[in-house]
Amino acid sequence: INVRAYKTMFVEYPDIVGVKDISRMLGIGRDKVYLLVRTGEIQKVPCSRSIKVPKAAVIEYVLRCIK
Repeated sequence: INVRAYKTMFVEYPDIVGVKDISRMLGIGRDKVYLLVRTGEIQKVPCSRSIKVPKAAVIEYVLRCIK
């Protein structure tokens, strides 16, 4: 991951985020977040039934989208 981006993007969020946080971070709806996780666009951490995602995975997704 781009260390500079990690230190500057989404600093107000914890290192592991859930669907609600991702929705706010990206300005998208909950269904779109589930789709991105289900298709592997954003990688999740295996964590029982809830979806937990490293903040770094969200940042990587954003960086891929702007290239």
